[in-house]
Amino acid sequence: MATNSNDVSRAHIRLRFTEGVKAELRLVSKDGQQLTPSTTTVLLLNLSPNGLCFLSGLHLPIQHNYSVEFRMTISNVHIIVRGRIVWNSKQDNQFVHGVLFECSNTLRSLIIGVMNQEILERQPQQQKIHSLYSRLLNTKRLHYSG
Repeated sequence: MATNSNDVSRAHIRLRFTEGVKAELRLVSKDGQQLTPSTTTVLLLNLSPNGLCFLSGLHLPIQHNYSVEFRMTISNVHIIVRGRIVWNSKQDNQFVHGVLFECSNTLRSLIIGVMNQEILERQPQQQKIHSLYSRLLNTKRLHYSG
């Protein structure tokens, strides 16, 4: 069975936002220069280590000659990340856009950490299980590193 790159990117866990998490959106050139003097606020629908989905009144084209930059705060962590629009669809009088991140592995690790923190804050009962798995993983690493 053939899989395309879109199938692979959808394999990641998504953190869904139901409480209206907002982000500031800027359009930037490939070399990082802001393309328009203004920014706009968009509503984040979900976040994964590789991208996000947002809702906006803007209909942004799917092109490789510009990027979108997001400034957002999740679990009290301020994140600035760039990506490119890879799909969009109309929803009522708004547009849903899918973004694929163009970021370093370090930033991706930060995003994963923020996602984990947000999940633990939403479901504090999972903290015990998370701690247990972390201890088990660390014990195995110590056991096998010798």
